[in-house]
Amino acid sequence: MSMLGDSTIVPSKCHKRDSDSLVSLPSTPSRSLRKAISIPAVSSIVKESWNWAGETLHTYRDGLSAEERRQKAEIEDRKQVLYLKIKNAVSYEEWCTCATELDVLEDNISWKRTLECSEYHPELVQERLRQLEEARISCDVSRMLFLVRTALSRDLGKMSNASLYRHSHTGTKDLIDRYITTALETINTLVDLSVHNRCDGLELKYILDQLLAARQAFGRSALLFSGGATFGMNHIGVLKALYESKLIPRIVSGASAGSIVCAVFCTRTDDELPALLDTYAHGDFSVFSEQGQEENIFQKTARFLKFGSFLDITHLANTMRAWLGDMTFQEAYNRTRRILNICVSSAGMYELPRLLNYISAPNVLIWSAV
Repeated sequence: MSMLGDSTIVPSKCHKRDSDSLVSLPSTPSRSLRKAISIPAVSSIVKESWNWAGETLHTYRDGLSAEERRQKAEIEDRKQVLYLKIKNAVSYEEWCTCATELDVLEDNISWKRTLECSEYHPELVQERLRQLEEARISCDVSRMLFLVRTALSRDLGKMSNASLYRHSHTGTKDLIDRYITTALETINTLVDLSVHNRCDGLELKYILDQLLAARQAFGRSALLFSGGATFGMNHIGVLKALYESKLIPRIVSGASAGSIVCAVFCTRTDDELPALLDTYAHGDFSVFSEQGQEENIFQKTARFLKFGSFLDITHLANTMRAWLGDMTFQEAYNRTRRILNICVSSAGMYELPRLLNYISAPNVLIWSAV
């Protein structure tokens, strides 16, 4: 009995301990799980609260929503990319594409379309535009000829004010663009009507004389290249861009390094220009000494004391003759129909600089003028 009692008592105690252990085991993991869940939840709440406070502060400062602020940041990033592309553009088409997009992003289009402006006289330009359009649409030859002869002006209503061309990357006021376009269309219409003998009784010679007189009064655009060795390299790029866009004027002038560039350009025909512009920048421009044989300061000082000049022009003369040959201003004009102008300093102290071209110095060798 005692053994049975002992055996009965012992298992009961052991069973109780087991049951107690089974009841107490789940309590510890439950508390850990609650702690593990509560920490990320609190962190998320704090983070969301912080973001909300930041968005509220930004909205209070700039009045923009989060979406509007994101779009503004994208626009600013795009503008930086376009400015970098403009800086590194290798053609006018590439530059113009980026500049046009920048005008849209910077809202320069609104400025172009606005008529009111204190930098010029829009009412005068608008009135002259209306007169040209009415004469052109009605095909009134006498009226068109009168307006072309008397009303054309480069600075009508101060529209050539430099400030008008600083507000946007391309072009200026739409009104000015429309006026220039309409003036060109009026001249073309006048010429077309003259060709088809619809001149209102006016003789063709009279119309031609009036148009030539209008061109003389209006003036002609010219391309001027200044001096400086670095500028000389830039001039080549300007020439190439203008040539590819078919915008090079017939009158080209230069001084010092600019005279070298324009002299070589004005002695080449249209068929020779593409090859010249592709290789011009890589040509021989060591005009004062051969590469690797530069003179030192003592040699230059000795020449200055003996001849009054630091540099020897012998190599310059040989280089220019290799580029130009023995061609005169008149021969260059007859060959290319371009008007080359080179400004040279006078030898006397009280004399003015001279402008050499096919009219003032037809028989002068171009290389000697350079």
